[in-house]
Amino acid sequence: MDLPINWKDEYFTSKQRIVLTSEQLHIPGVRTFGMHDMQAAISPLQNHFHQDAFEITYVTKGSILFYAENIEYKVNGGDAFLVCPNEIHSTNETPMSLGKIYWIQLDVSHASRFLFLDKEAASLLIQKLYSIKNHNIRTDNQEIQAIITKAFSLALTPGNEMMIASYLIIYLHLLINFSREVQFPLTPDIGNSLNYILDHITSEISLDTLAEHCHMSTSYFKYKFKNQLGISPRNFINQQKIEHAKTLLLDGQSITDVSMALSFSTTSYFSVVFKKYTSQTSHTDWCAEP
Repeated sequence: MDLPINWKDEYFTSKQRIVLTSEQLHIPGVRTFGMHDMQAAISPLQNHFHQDAFEITYVTKGSILFYAENIEYKVNGGDAFLVCPNEIHSTNETPMSLGKIYWIQLDVSHASRFLFLDKEAASLLIQKLYSIKNHNIRTDNQEIQAIITKAFSLALTPGNEMMIASYLIIYLHLLINFSREVQFPLTPDIGNSLNYILDHITSEISLDTLAEHCHMSTSYFKYKFKNQLGISPRNFINQQKIEHAKTLLLDGQSITDVSMALSFSTTSYFSVVFKKYTSQTSHTDWCAEP
């Protein structure tokens, strides 16, 4: 495995990805503030760390596997993933799949004027960030999402530095509070739906069938599933089918046999879905990897 690198983001802007650095932000302590709306899977994040900086990645939709110190964390929509300064993390060769994220890197090497706070207030806030024990923080998606998206929209226009810092201070305090709450598991009905999907992964699974299995309407099932997992049931089904497909392909089965075995309507549709969730241009690229 490659040695971890000291990762520093650079300014970048496109329709789906915007990365702002301290040169654009002019907010003491904020090294990076970024947004990425991933319409298809992208390349994995290699082992890296951020010198003297916390990194907090907030997932507004989708589901992403992160690794910190070789431990896996599944971060769903409504969750925040926090790593401490100099802590090694990655996606462990797993492509980052469909979803949308906002991330900030906070340089805590100097408490002076951190987020425009006086030294005492800044030191206390930094101390509270260090006190967070869990990497994956489950939050109230709507409340905290509104705050981070507002802060980012303000960051796109110069002259809003004080207001952005105020939103980020609220955001950090909310994360600290959420980190102290008991993290509840999935409700039994949604848990049962996951088991049903995995048990019938080779079948064509309809959302109506899943909803009936959970004794609820299809629309409410879709809402409840996404609310608890941060990903739509259809996306989850496709993710699991592609994970199963990888195993079959590596066993030497043909793309036609695999697409039929997993109940895809056509091999071309299977190829489209495979690329969408793996970032590989085709199943042959996947099989060619060591």
